[in-house]
Amino acid sequence: MHTSVERLEGDRVRITVTVPAADVDVAIASAYAAIGKKLRIPGFRPGKAPRPVIDMHVGREAVLAEAQEDVVSDSYGRAISQEDLRTLGQPDVGELAMIDEGQDFTYSAEVALRPEFTLSKADAFEVTVPSRTSSDREVDAQIEYTRERFATLEAVDQAVGENDFALISFVGTVGGEAYEGNSVDKYLYELGRGMMPAEFDAALVGVVPGGSTVAEFDIPDTSSNEEFVGKQARFEIDVHEVKTKVLPALDDEFAATAGGFDSMEEYRADVRKGLDEAKETAHMREIETAALRAVAERLEGDVPEEMIETRANSMAREFFETLEERGISVQEYLQMTGVTPEQMQNDLKEQADRRVREELALEALCRAQKLEVTDMDVADAIREIAGGDDTAAATLRDNLATNGALPIVREQIMHKKALKWLIDSVTVVEEEQS
Repeated sequence: MHTSVERLEGDRVRITVTVPAADVDVAIASAYAAIGKKLRIPGFRPGKAPRPVIDMHVGREAVLAEAQEDVVSDSYGRAISQEDLRTLGQPDVGELAMIDEGQDFTYSAEVALRPEFTLSKADAFEVTVPSRTSSDREVDAQIEYTRERFATLEAVDQAVGENDFALISFVGTVGGEAYEGNSVDKYLYELGRGMMPAEFDAALVGVVPGGSTVAEFDIPDTSSNEEFVGKQARFEIDVHEVKTKVLPALDDEFAATAGGFDSMEEYRADVRKGLDEAKETAHMREIETAALRAVAERLEGDVPEEMIETRANSMAREFFETLEERGISVQEYLQMTGVTPEQMQNDLKEQADRRVREELALEALCRAQKLEVTDMDVADAIREIAGGDDTAAATLRDNLATNGALPIVREQIMHKKALKWLIDSVTVVEEEQS
């Protein structure tokens, strides 16, 4: 197969492909065989009807059209791989002359290429990431979190405070009408947790045990029940008891209870060790994320919207497949998270935009630093995908070539090499988190 490429205006090219007559003949024979197996012609077993008979039933042009479609599909992918073209979108082949037996078949296809941008600066990268060691403040926060778990509630003879617990009973109405489950008896309610709208908590603050209050407010559009949105809710509330949270003292007894240590000093040391290990594990990922963000910010050029839309659609399919594997429908996910379809679509597009920019920036960095992707790199990558099996690797390479995917393999190697150079070269500044 012979190929040639002509550069057109912008990022477009015209690739011309000539398929040898021998390959054309094979495609035509395959088309006759495939169509013959589908036909039920009296006097002939499936797949045994001669070509003239098949021509009489479906027409020779129909057979040649199917063969031509296979020839173009197969040869175009191989041509893309042979010329190492990273295409964007679908090719335009225009009007094709019909193929014929014993004749070479030549056609041209116009297609856009993946854009090649530059960076405003391709060196001296610096990123700021959280410190890989924990601060005293972070250790204190972790201990305080554990301390909360061992807190007890004690009844107090005082009015309800903003962060207290209240044992309440209430009867509610929406739009002046009762609803299912509108009556609750002696429920221990924690204020300040956002379990109810702020007006509900505000009505409770200042009420003493044995007292009562009324909370009224318009139901917000964040309600899980769309029928209630915008209507007025009214709750008549009785306060039976007020309880406050009592935290244990930070002493050796607490260290023994919380972690089985003899002293707070030993407990603090263990907490710090755990935090440091977690930070160390996340440290390289934080550097990588920050470095990718830094290089993407230097990308010069407008990213084609088509690239972002294509990536967003791909990410959406992967996300939906993940939900399906977990037995969750998209509607169930939206209800559980409170996210609207528009929000989810916007989030996916934002993530797609960031990833595409990072990849294009890595490719620009690869060119700027003259990092090469060799044939051996490609062979090693394919062998790794094939699990180290040389036979499987050869088959995989042929499939990738046919599908026009070899340039994508090279592209992924570019990303890896550029990212390694970036991580090895970047100056890292660590700072304590606020």
